[in-house]
Order: sequence, then structure tokens, then C-alpha cells
Amino acid sequence: MKKELLLATALASTMGIAGVAEAASYSISGHNRTGAEGENPDSSDSDTVAAVQMNKFNVSISETTDAGMKIATGFTLTDEGGAESDASGLTLTFTDGSSLQLIEAGSASAAHAVSVPGASGEAGISNTSTNQSPTALTTGAGADAVGFDFATAADAFGIEGFSANASASFNSDASTTAGAASTVTLENSYAVGVTYKTTAGDSSVTIGGGFDASDYNSQTATKDGQVMHVGASVVTGDLTVAAGFMDGQWLGDTRQNEGSFTSVGAKYVSGDITFNVGMTSADAKDEALGVAATGNEDSNDTISASVDYVIAGGVTGTVSYKNATSKDEQVDIKSASGAAWYVGATVSF
Repeated sequence: MKKELLLATALASTMGIAGVAEAASYSISGHNRTGAEGENPDSSDSDTVAAVQMNKFNVSISETTDAGMKIATGFTLTDEGGAESDASGLTLTFTDGSSLQLIEAGSASAAHAVSVPGASGEAGISNTSTNQSPTALTTGAGADAVGFDFATAADAFGIEGFSANASASFNSDASTTAGAASTVTLENSYAVGVTYKTTAGDSSVTIGGGFDASDYNSQTATKDGQVMHVGASVVTGDLTVAAGFMDGQWLGDTRQNEGSFTSVGAKYVSGDITFNVGMTSADAKDEALGVAATGNEDSNDTISASVDYVIAGGVTGTVSYKNATSKDEQVDIKSASGAAWYVGATVSF
């Protein structure tokens, strides 16, 4: 009897049985990044060197219905040594190329931030927690997990090279924690983003921008979230040059912030070698909830460069350098300023 049961199980798993759901298609990807990072902050006369070990493992799951609509989801088992078992939402891709993300959809504005080259690797000095300067073009563009993001197909509205997103999220439970001393929580958000791609001679040009408006649960804050970004990228042969700018106001923890972020970078690919250089400049006025901004600014400026070399298929070696200058309320923060370097390799699958 045992042999018959084993045979029936094997047949069911290989051939399928009517009424039993078949498994969706899936793929896995990730990497292991390992190396050494050295730091020389302005507050110390000596260097510190530490090992860097970071892992990422993703599982993507998708299937297409008989009508041609693709349904996709996935999860992250580990993300650079941080989040574990982080599930993504559900994405529906329609036959015309448009798509609708449901749950964990994110901000339509952030989806159209232009990619600006900067140093790869893990070189850098951690900034002080009281410095509220923005760190990316997408700063302040947040969304609650309950929401949606609709993306048009390519060449939307009959315009070649044009695409757009619109998103919204809703968190009615956030209002129950409102209060003067509470940590603010994003309540509702609405965002749009657009991208236009074209050619100019031998160059490919990409222009992207977005706007995000957010409501927070605080009854004390005198600001809501309103941030915008715009950027452009030009690719000519093996050379990529790009720049981006972000500006606006946003809330974080128990602070209300107003500031801007600028990023400029270039990338050049020569065979198996990739050169990256980048510069960022950020500033912000941060105050307690309900307090008007003063003239004292936080700021953080960086310059970085890196060289990546493809050692073998899926294996890339990296050498990088970064220099940072941090100020909190216009006062130099020597422990968050200085130089850092990184030497390591990333093995991907």
C-alpha cells in the first residue's frame, strides 16, 4: 500500500490533477557583497577599518491569465543584512502594457526619479542623527502600504517616449495616535510622476520629474509634506552624465523639515571596467513640530568616486572613495565629516 501511495503522489506532482492549483512561475536573484571599509573622520587622527558583509536574496513570482494579464508579486528573504521576509505587493500588468500596483505600491513620484551616477561600494561615514538634510531625490516621497500606483504603457497619450504614474495611499488608523509629543505617521499621500525619453544626435536623453503631497497624523505640526524633484540623464556611447534636484517640506519622527538636495554624476564604461564619479549637496531647516523654521541649516555635502571591474561572470570587484562634510545647525560635525574608502567584491546570482 505504501508503494501505491508514493506512486500516486509522484504522478500528482509531475502531471497535475484536475481541481488542484498549479504553481506559478518564479525566479530567484541576489548577491553577496563582502569587503573592507576604512574611515578617517575629522574628529580622529587615526583610521578605523572594518569588515563589510551584506547579502540580498529575492524571490519573484508571476503568472499570466488566459486573457493575457500578468499577475506578479514576490518577497525578500534578506536585504543587505537588514530586512527579512519583506513581502512585496501585487502588480497587475495589462495587455496594453499599463500596470496597477496594489499594496506596498510606493510613490508615483519616486518611480520617476532619474538615476544619477555615484560611487558604488560601501564607503561612507554615518551622519549624525540630528542632521535632517535630505539624502536622495526621493526624500519625502512616502506612501502607506494600503494604496495603489497606476503606470501608463510606453508612448502614453500618443506621445513617443512619454510615460506617467499616479498613486495614492490611505492610512485612516494613523489619526488615532495623533498628539503633540507623538512620533508623526504618514496618513494619506497623493503623487504623480512623468518621464520623457528622446534622442539628440548620437545621445539618448531622459527627463523625469514628480510631485508628492502627504498628510501626517500630527495635530501640532504647521507643515504637511510637499516635495518635488526633476532630473535629466544623457547617454552618449559609453558615457552617462546626469543631474537631479529635489526641494520641498516633509515631516519625520518629531521634526518638521524644509530643504533641498542636488546630485550630479557621471559614469564611463570601458570593457569590463566602469568608472563612477558623483557629487551631492543637501541642506535642511529642521524644527520641533509646530515651530517655525529658523535661519540655521543642517547640511551634508559629499564627493565620491569608484572603479568596478568584472572579474568573472557574476563577480565584480570594487574600489571606492568618499569624502563628506556635515554641519548641524551650521556647526561642523567632525565625527560625521571626513574620508572613507572601500575595497570588496560582489558575487551575484
